[in-house]
Amino acid sequence: LLINGSAGTLRVPIFYEGFAWNRDDFDRLLVFKPPTDAPGNVCGRGVPLVVVTPPARCGSQQQSTQDCVSSTDGNQCAIESFVKTETPFAAPALFEIPVSIFDGSDEIGNTATASLTFVNPLAFAPVSGCQGIAQSPAMPLAFARQNSEYKPIEAFVNGDNGVDQAQLRFLEPYQPDKIPLILVHGLISDPATFLEMADVVRADPVLRTRYQIWVFRYPTGNEFLESAAILRQQLGRAFACRNTSANPIEMAEGQVPTQRAVIVGHSLGGLVSKLQVTDSGNELWRSIARLPLEQLRGPPDDIAEFRDSFYFRANPNISRIIYIATPHLGSPWASRGIGRFASRLAGKRSTEENDFETIAADNPGVFTGQFADSLPSSVDLLRPDSQLLQAIASLEPSPGVAVHSIIGESCRLPRAGPSDVVVPVDSAFRAEAESTAIIDATHTSILRSSDAEQEFVRLLRLHLEMPDTVRLQ
Repeated sequence: LLINGSAGTLRVPIFYEGFAWNRDDFDRLLVFKPPTDAPGNVCGRGVPLVVVTPPARCGSQQQSTQDCVSSTDGNQCAIESFVKTETPFAAPALFEIPVSIFDGSDEIGNTATASLTFVNPLAFAPVSGCQGIAQSPAMPLAFARQNSEYKPIEAFVNGDNGVDQAQLRFLEPYQPDKIPLILVHGLISDPATFLEMADVVRADPVLRTRYQIWVFRYPTGNEFLESAAILRQQLGRAFACRNTSANPIEMAEGQVPTQRAVIVGHSLGGLVSKLQVTDSGNELWRSIARLPLEQLRGPPDDIAEFRDSFYFRANPNISRIIYIATPHLGSPWASRGIGRFASRLAGKRSTEENDFETIAADNPGVFTGQFADSLPSSVDLLRPDSQLLQAIASLEPSPGVAVHSIIGESCRLPRAGPSDVVVPVDSAFRAEAESTAIIDATHTSILRSSDAEQEFVRLLRLHLEMPDTVRLQ
């Protein structure tokens, strides 16, 4: 930083405190006013800023060294990173500029008298009032929502069009000493639906230093088993980052580190999340087909996709799941006129439809239920009479996975009883849950409910009581 003082130009050193980001990640500095009701505090020392990381530069070394990346063909252009380019993050700027620079009493070159320091607000506990550092963890998330190119409705109607492809993203570089908090959105939605809850986590003096937020975005019109399979694959690669990072945990002999991640799913996202913590067995495949998968005729690649979607094991790195307004037993709206209309709108990629039709033609009479005539949409699979949905509901979570439910109740639905307008309480209830919180909220407002946020914080604090290591059997 160069400052013109009374005696000439002064070079001011720049410092960075508490960041997982590299210096090269500081590309654009923006003054961004957060929503007035967002948690956090912009009063205090310094200037709260949003920093945006650099855009992709093909062929350069622009990728952060802390990103976990993989290359499919050795070409720098093909690198996939879980930390998206042009990611915003908060960085209050603290200026130390003595008046002596401008009144002539300071000599040029005395850099000790002036400095600019960027501070990571997530690395320091907030201070009430205006005594601490000015900070607002909500700023980068609000900025990302305002500038997002993702359009949930178009993704629902058109499916994966490139911009709207299923992707797991980190909101900051991977940190092996922080617990992954994986957020999975619901139908016709996107990760921005968790904005308020993410803000609550980042505003909490304890949770902000113990959790790192990962979000999964996916086109919600497609049948959701495929999206669950993509998330399973990407989580596998993401958790592998720990194997290439220095492990800060000191372990006793015979112990191994555990990721003990928390996954949170709202609505349809709860079903996608459940398929990360359960073993499929044969139940899911049997609910849609009369023949074993091994006897299916067709292109090997298409059969392999079926195998990825219908046969899987629970991810051992996830040890807690939080369902929010999840339709485990479906929603009556999916069977009514509005549900049938939404199903017709739901986009399916033409290649997927063609692949399924090819398999169905090669195996006449094999597929049953909603798969008998065509590839169903996600809305079709949310009908209470869906055999596949009933099979998913019967799956038990992997041993060692703690289950919790946050359920909305705001009205009664005809023939369905108490509900959040969309999902009946009976459908959202899980007998295996260690705790169930009934919140006075609708299906969408529950993510902005203060009662739900308090329960969410309670569960995340409860999770911190788990050990960082597990003993080998």
